[in-house]
Amino acid sequence: MTNFIQTVVLRLLDWVTRPRTVGLRLVVTGGALLAAPFSLDWLGQLDLFDGKHWLSIKAATGSSLPQWMAPTAYAVGCLLVAAGLVLLYVDHKRTSRKVAIVIELRGLHSSPDTPAKDTDLRLPGQRLPLLMDFRPQSETELVNPSLALQKVTSLKSLLQTHADGRDPSDVAVAVGGLAAVPALFLAGMLLDDESAVTLYDWHRDGKRWRLIDGPDDGKRLMPVDYSSLSTGATEAVLAVSLSYAVSLSAVKASFPTLEVVELRAEEVVADKYWSSEKQQAVVAAFRTAIQELLHRGVHRIHLVLAAPASLSLRLGMSYDRRLMPELLVYQYERTCTPPYPWAFAMPTHGKPDAILVVTTKAAAAS
Repeated sequence: MTNFIQTVVLRLLDWVTRPRTVGLRLVVTGGALLAAPFSLDWLGQLDLFDGKHWLSIKAATGSSLPQWMAPTAYAVGCLLVAAGLVLLYVDHKRTSRKVAIVIELRGLHSSPDTPAKDTDLRLPGQRLPLLMDFRPQSETELVNPSLALQKVTSLKSLLQTHADGRDPSDVAVAVGGLAAVPALFLAGMLLDDESAVTLYDWHRDGKRWRLIDGPDDGKRLMPVDYSSLSTGATEAVLAVSLSYAVSLSAVKASFPTLEVVELRAEEVVADKYWSSEKQQAVVAAFRTAIQELLHRGVHRIHLVLAAPASLSLRLGMSYDRRLMPELLVYQYERTCTPPYPWAFAMPTHGKPDAILVVTTKAAAAS
């Protein structure tokens, strides 16, 4: 019952605070002008009784108004209402052509069953859900990387099918979900050609999907220390600690022959990345680290990433496969030996398709 009330209150707040169109503003303003003469004609009456006598006070201002004021208010109000209705009709016709394709990735045991398509994503038009479900069949099973790769690589073709025959300006895309980091990063890379993609994520405390629209706390990433990287190194591990701290012991166990460069948040805490500005700052720091590694001669990067789903998607969208080094994104499995048993080798220049890399020694991936 509490969740129901919370949902109703949130929906009501979204409705009250939603952006008003020009047409709706004109209708509201015109309606106020039409009602104004009535409120100006009769302000009210007050009756007082002191036990012996009655005192009646009446206030009527209609007779004191200029005769031209009421007809003018009516005329202007009618014009505004008429203009607003026309604009609302035009806006409705334009919106009816638009579609919002809501992509949801479900790849973990903890993935919620609440459909993301019902979330208020502030996107116009009809909702077209695109569910990509590759969750393990039971809680005792680990993520199936082959199935995850198969599902995610079909994303572009499925998206094209949903948008087929429509003007690109009439198609909006939203993406989110809970899945293995390599799957999320790859999905982001596949969507980087889309002109505008809205990101959303699961709010664990609120038990609902939410847009990345929170306030910026101003906290950023720590400076990167490249001193561990030897001259002439052509590949390295980039450990990115954002939502939780990457275990360096697990990294060294998986990559015993490679040097590790760490990119770390000032405050490594989950559920602190609801600001679009903060996420963009993380992306900028990530790209800078990639470019610095490339400048130092690194041509293959083994990425170990601990980040929220929406930020993993955004980082994938920011990765330039034509200009940046070859990238392998790894999945962490605490009970496996090594702890990073498989990765997706991301599409790169000359290699348009992602490849599953499974190895007993992750550093030997090729």
